[in-house]
Amino acid sequence: MADSRVFDLDQLSAAMEAPPPDQPGGVENTAPTVLPESNGQAHNTLVPQSDGEPVRVSLDSGYDDNDGDSTLSTTPIHDHAKEFREENGRTYHGYKSEKRYLLPNDVREEERLNIQHHSLRLAIGDKLFLAPIEQLTEVFDVGAGTGIWAVSMGDAYPAARIEGIDLSPIQPQWVPPNVTFLREDLDDDWHSPGRFDLIHTREMNGIAIKDWTIFFERAYASMKPGGWVECQECDKDIRSDDNTIPKDSVVLQWLRLREQGFEKAGMTGRCYPENMAHSMRKAGFINVNVLSFKMPIGPWAKDPMLHECGSYTLGGLLDHVQGLSLRVFTEHLGWTQEELEVLLMDVRKEWKRGDIHSYYPIYVVYGQKPPRANEDMDFPMSP
Repeated sequence: MADSRVFDLDQLSAAMEAPPPDQPGGVENTAPTVLPESNGQAHNTLVPQSDGEPVRVSLDSGYDDNDGDSTLSTTPIHDHAKEFREENGRTYHGYKSEKRYLLPNDVREEERLNIQHHSLRLAIGDKLFLAPIEQLTEVFDVGAGTGIWAVSMGDAYPAARIEGIDLSPIQPQWVPPNVTFLREDLDDDWHSPGRFDLIHTREMNGIAIKDWTIFFERAYASMKPGGWVECQECDKDIRSDDNTIPKDSVVLQWLRLREQGFEKAGMTGRCYPENMAHSMRKAGFINVNVLSFKMPIGPWAKDPMLHECGSYTLGGLLDHVQGLSLRVFTEHLGWTQEELEVLLMDVRKEWKRGDIHSYYPIYVVYGQKPPRANEDMDFPMSP
């Protein structure tokens, strides 16, 4: 059941060049975005290394049945739940297919999601969550994907119960006994009043969650007094603090086109954490905090953890940018698959350059339900 293998950036980016020795010393994220009621700081620092050596990274999906001492159990998934829709050689969710989620759910996408999990976890300091939670008994993972975060939480907190939901039943059957997965739509009623200590999302902004106000109202109603909601979100707006992204960047062209496709689908790849924090407060949460991080693209950062993070991020993009683009470009922009592949060849070529120090902004937004909230303070779950 293990999915451990060596991820060799020498093979993925043989054309990558080392940054010149006189490369500027990089930039520092010294002022994370912290909104009022914040009670702490978190940031990472991106400084380019001098040698730019490719690295070998061991990828572990988190499903190794030899990890830890967990007793494993099965979570059955009915065959009819695996009836997916096929388009352009990729598969997409079949359950509530009218929602037209823009990303695939096949094995290649599962691999990307697992790589993404490692990238984001390293970007925020190798943590599963950042909210100052004292005790965990019930955790809800909304948009579980491959289930890797929920499984990791189940291993780390064996006394807690972890429940994950997703439109696609692509989670593993062998999981820790305290972890369960359900095929559910987050837009349906949750039917779990006052149950959870922690409700978690990751990379759901704009694509899966279109209205944070409704989401936070449901989260509030489903949480115990004193519980926390935490959203770990990526702003699909690639940046560079040392101006190393070319003015004629094909990567930025791809991003702009992709965002146009998202908008035509009524979605967005952009993340606005201040708006999320406002919606969180509006729903009744207190101690709202926004922390900003930078997830490097490529192994250019001097810090060892961010160097590894960038390696994962680059590898995931080089291998899986097609899945991030295919339905958006063909369905909403009218491109052929062949036209898209020509663009993506140039996108990959630019990502392999060693002189560009780009990154994705990452925002962790969390807040707390008042510890002694009265029942009449709870918001009703939205229809």
